[in-house]
Amino acid sequence: MEIQVVEKEHDVLRVQIPKGEESLLIPLVEALQAEEKVVEARYYLGHPFLDRPTLYLRTKGEKPQQVLKRVLKDLADLYGDVLADFDKKAEKIKA
Repeated sequence: MEIQVVEKEHDVLRVQIPKGEESLLIPLVEALQAEEKVVEARYYLGHPFLDRPTLYLRTKGEKPQQVLKRVLKDLADLYGDVLADFDKKAEKIKA
C-alpha cells in the first residue's frame, strides 16, 4: 500500500492512502481516538473520483508518527491473532 505524507509537523500528521483502502480508516481512527496522547483523529473521503482518502492526526506530548506506528502495530497484532484463531477453528470444521 502506498501512503503519501501530505503534512508533517511536530504535532500534526496528514497522510493519504490509496483509493479502495478506505475501510482501513474506520478501525484505525477508532484505535487512535482511544490513545491518551491523541487530541484529534479523523478521516476524509473527499470526492470519490478526484480525492484520495486522507487521515488527519493531531497529538499532544508525542510525535504523531510514533503514535500512528504504535497503533498500526497493535492493529496488525490484533488482526493477526484473529486470523490465527480463525485458521485453528476452520481446521476443526473441515471434514
